[in-house]
Amino acid sequence: MRKFAALAAVLAFGLSIGTVPSAAHEAGHEMPPWQGASAWPDRVIATFEADPATSLAISWRTAANITATRAEIALATPDARIDLAARSVPAQTERVELDKLMVAGSPVAVAANEALPAVAYHSVRFDALKPDTLYAYRVMGADGHWSEWFQTRTAPLSGPVRFIYLGDAQNGVLSLWSRTIRAAFQAAPDARFMLHAGDLVNRGSRDAEWADWFKAGGFLHAMVPAIPVAGNHEYDQTAPGESDRMKLLSHLWRPQFRLPVEDSLPAEVQETAYVVRYSPDLHIFVLDSNQRDMTIQAQWLDSQLKASSAKWRIVTMHHPVFSSGKDRDNAGSREILLPVLLRHNVDLVLQGHDHTYARGLLDASVQEPRRRGFAQGDKLTTMFVNSVSGPKQYQFRKEGWDDYAPTGVKLERQGENGQFFQVIGIDGDRLNYTAYTTDGVQYDHVVIEKRGNAKRLIKNDKAAPPVRRFDNSLPYKSPNF
Repeated sequence: MRKFAALAAVLAFGLSIGTVPSAAHEAGHEMPPWQGASAWPDRVIATFEADPATSLAISWRTAANITATRAEIALATPDARIDLAARSVPAQTERVELDKLMVAGSPVAVAANEALPAVAYHSVRFDALKPDTLYAYRVMGADGHWSEWFQTRTAPLSGPVRFIYLGDAQNGVLSLWSRTIRAAFQAAPDARFMLHAGDLVNRGSRDAEWADWFKAGGFLHAMVPAIPVAGNHEYDQTAPGESDRMKLLSHLWRPQFRLPVEDSLPAEVQETAYVVRYSPDLHIFVLDSNQRDMTIQAQWLDSQLKASSAKWRIVTMHHPVFSSGKDRDNAGSREILLPVLLRHNVDLVLQGHDHTYARGLLDASVQEPRRRGFAQGDKLTTMFVNSVSGPKQYQFRKEGWDDYAPTGVKLERQGENGQFFQVIGIDGDRLNYTAYTTDGVQYDHVVIEKRGNAKRLIKNDKAAPPVRRFDNSLPYKSPNF
């Protein structure tokens, strides 16, 4: 049973929502045909709520008058009429008022969605599936209003896995980010999931921006399951002053993404901090770095990592442990989280927020106790990556790694003024990491080999990348940039 109590727990503080300019009053903007909900299902997206080897979660949207609907799933066989063998699963439905939130029991307007009608979000979880098996599913809006059939594969119990990692999309999403997510799929059509490291859109409660995000990815959202990370732009601000500002998660987050509920975490971070145990070899730990105090999440992460037996452990959050954007630093989170990451020898930390590209490594020779392993080249522990997939760019700050790294971080590759996507492969003792620019050209490449707790860099692309000079993007005056 999903929990939607988290938002209510935060709203109980009774603070009023800060508003943003109305969509209806932005110059040149009118609601695109793909934004309005109807009897037909749209914004179909696959996620992981339970075991990815035996289950699959699906969410979609319709007009608000669709109060009962369902989805069907079948083995993706070569038979022309797979629908004849499909089983039906009733959907859970939630009505969402787009133009207002309920704060302390009273409606507060969301000006960005002014005059938009309510919608319905639906979700199902397909259970009792077979591991590493191709399935086809479809979802229904009003009676008889079916989506097309989408195909997706459950997680394997062993063997190689590839996935796509994307930093901030945020701005120019339909116009310019669309080419990045599509190029990523071209580079890795066998990707088992896509990890979105926060700031999927610029204003998280603005329905028009989610309309663009879903259209930019199109059928990929439905066929390649998402692991979404909440960024600061998925939060609304409740006060104008930076010091007294309180953040509220967008009221569209939980209806759109059906995600694991971690009962041991506070309600406000349920479905924004969670674990995806993708396979026995790969566990992914998602943090909500938007919280002022990360202590509880750090304790939770510590216990989850301690209990994890996966060969490869990846942590993802929006705000970088080591900042690469100019005038940025997350010292508080680093102080709390870095000891946990090092204690458990986390393999990879995937982040966004700084709108630059940076990859760096920590050297185990500065840590105690020294881990035994390879006779040579066994000093590698945690690799950190900051990346951006959208067109909004910041100036690179190399000192973000040098100044903030008493534990011995080494910046291996940097880049600015470019949209990137990453393809990461796990195959037994090796992790293969490749970063591409959005035109599909390889920008960075590294292979890590692991035996027990010892790791070494066995291949690193030392070729000098093309010179990328900083050129900040122009202001985004229109959502259809």
